[in-house]
Amino acid sequence: MPLGPTTSDAPFDKGSIDPDAAEIVSRLQREGFETYLVGGCVRDLLLDLSPKDFDIATTASPEECKHVFGRRCRLIGRRFKLAHVRAGREIFEVATFRGRPEDQDADDESGFVVRANTYGSPAEDAISRDFTINGLFYDPIAHVIHDFVDGREDVNNRLVRTIGDAEQRFREDPVRILRAIKFAGRIGLDLDPPIVVAAEEVAQHIHDCPVARVTEELFRLVETGHSRRTMSLMRDLGVLAIVLPEIQEALEVDEGLWADWEAWLGQLDRQVRAHGVLPRESTFALLIWPIVWRRIMTYEEPGQVDWGGVAFETILPGALRMSLPVRHRHMLKSTANILRRILYPRKRQKKRSILRSPALPMALSVLRMRFILGDLEVAEAYENWALMLERENVRAAPYPPRKPAAGREGAREGRRGSDSDNEQRGKRRSRRRRRKD
Repeated sequence: MPLGPTTSDAPFDKGSIDPDAAEIVSRLQREGFETYLVGGCVRDLLLDLSPKDFDIATTASPEECKHVFGRRCRLIGRRFKLAHVRAGREIFEVATFRGRPEDQDADDESGFVVRANTYGSPAEDAISRDFTINGLFYDPIAHVIHDFVDGREDVNNRLVRTIGDAEQRFREDPVRILRAIKFAGRIGLDLDPPIVVAAEEVAQHIHDCPVARVTEELFRLVETGHSRRTMSLMRDLGVLAIVLPEIQEALEVDEGLWADWEAWLGQLDRQVRAHGVLPRESTFALLIWPIVWRRIMTYEEPGQVDWGGVAFETILPGALRMSLPVRHRHMLKSTANILRRILYPRKRQKKRSILRSPALPMALSVLRMRFILGDLEVAEAYENWALMLERENVRAAPYPPRKPAAGREGAREGRRGSDSDNEQRGKRRSRRRRRKD
């Protein structure tokens, strides 16, 4: 364990720090607790990126955080308790410094950590983290960075390196393999050679982790806007065959599929960068669509095939393994059926019923992506439907559903419902009164 941190002035401006996060750190420091901003936010600031969130670590226990912040604080978690502190509309995660990795309870056979509620010092917390680039602590009050793990050097070298032995850290939590791939893909960092060797050895244990965590990290890989590089890394490390075996099997059967899927992922990244993070049912449908499309096109008469059934059969094993909500499967199935009706129209087909389908924007996004990639077979159908959508004022992009405004007004609006909802409720009440009379 390091004797002490390397302390240096922060090279970024204090204006880059969320003032609410700085206020929480200041409050805990005034109460006598050693407190810092930690992890990804420090890494991103050093790389001149905008942090997604500001996590806080402190010597205060979760119960002491609750005492300091009162009703603003809520305790969550069982494996490792955390304090969620509210500041305005934002919620900040405050964690107590963790103890050394060897102090955590681990399964004897796999090394997977099953309980982590042991607390320690900042130095012990730093070496218990996964990667050196995430082991940096920033004091926004003194405007200095404390480095126990040589993380500054790895940030400067743009290198993802584990803290300690790579294989041991991956065995403690195999999901760290996906996190390493995410950082390498999203930020454009290189993987340390021991990480590559350990990932190939430990990847088979990823499914020992909770399904929800694996699924969450997989979606995050795609939502970075750099899925093309992350999926390529997953394939090179043998992780794709473990996490998404259906895709790996399809790639092995069809040698030309990888180039098509890679180009498709480039278009998916373009969608994410243009529209922000997509609804996850849309993300899943777009990720898997090239595999479904290739399977449909193997039939002699694709227009006579149940596209939705083929899509459902293709993704069912993976959807069940990943515990995906039913709406994810339903979105892909509905999108496939709409695409069949657009590309292979039948006699007396009612276009109005297609226009009313919730899957139509998703289907048109698929067509547009294929059109951009040079599929001339869909060009005419795409152009015709694009003109029709323009006349009908329908957007061909998978936008997330509109949510009520935040705050008290939004809450009241959500409880009241829309004017049309209130009108319908009023009509139902009137009918009930008439029946009673």
